[in-house]
Amino acid sequence: MNPRHRRLLIPGLLVVLVVVVVVSSIARRAEAATLGQEATPSRVVSTIDDPRITESSGLAVSTRHADLAYTINDSGHGPEIFALRVSTGEVVGVTTVTGVTWRDTEAMALDGDGRLWVADTGDNDGVRRDVALYALDEPGEGQHSVGATRYPVQYSDGSQDVESLAIDPTTGRKVLVTKGLLDGQVLTLPEKLSETEPNVPEDTAAASLLLATDAAWSPDGRWLVVRNYLQASTLDTRTWKTVSTVTLPGQEQGETVAFEPAGTSYLIGSEGSRSELLRIGFSAGKQAAPVPTATVAPSSPQGAGTEAEESSALRPSSAEIVTGAGVGVAVLVVLAAATLLWRRSRR
Repeated sequence: MNPRHRRLLIPGLLVVLVVVVVVSSIARRAEAATLGQEATPSRVVSTIDDPRITESSGLAVSTRHADLAYTINDSGHGPEIFALRVSTGEVVGVTTVTGVTWRDTEAMALDGDGRLWVADTGDNDGVRRDVALYALDEPGEGQHSVGATRYPVQYSDGSQDVESLAIDPTTGRKVLVTKGLLDGQVLTLPEKLSETEPNVPEDTAAASLLLATDAAWSPDGRWLVVRNYLQASTLDTRTWKTVSTVTLPGQEQGETVAFEPAGTSYLIGSEGSRSELLRIGFSAGKQAAPVPTATVAPSSPQGAGTEAEESSALRPSSAEIVTGAGVGVAVLVVLAAATLLWRRSRR
């Protein structure tokens, strides 16, 4: 073997070894989350049966309007915010945000002052330089066309894929959670945001779930719930330590979480047509609390459960999605490394 090729072989094998370890770790976590733990109790509240909402990627529950929540599609859709009747899943309002070009809106949250925040922070390719938060007055029901205040965001260590925004309703503190392949970073934004200069968040050094898809702050300001496709973790916001983790019910592509006003439960949702809103009980970081009784009946008629179970069986599980994503990344890394080594060997 050419000595130069031998020197290139060692780093190449190291790359492959790292990839194998990463994929194995992801697979073990996915398997443990789905097979080793029973899903936390939940209740179907309603089904979002509106053809305009197929990629619900953000969710916020109003504290000013009873039985009202907001959602938004992610990349490839117009700048529209949908107001939902929580108990039925019916769309009761659409707000068009003017003067913006959103690329990948992935999260939303309400603050304690009646402002609705939208995070245009999705960055699957890690190349964006235009990520930002947008704030507007909570629109409520009906048709609206309004502008929004833009706050640019820039990360100190380069581009990040972020699908989680949470706001402390008692203080206005804002956090972003990165969608890391091995774990997520919890980043705190400056107390006062600038409209003209990049707002650089600070790392709390807290380790969060891998592939985090959304986060929500409890109404009392004490707890932060971070979810991914399989699990939800609760962090104590005084120390940023994880105090509990539960397995979530299976969903097509679970991407949303939002606390309900009483703080005794939160809602989770998914991308996909006719996605369901599920209620999960919450009590002081112990997420296996009893699920609060719904005050209204779910919108799905009796007998629909069988159809939902059949369609769910035909879809890939969340564990398969996570593992598949890891394998896909691994294949790309190996191919890139092989290409690089081949090119160097030709020199």
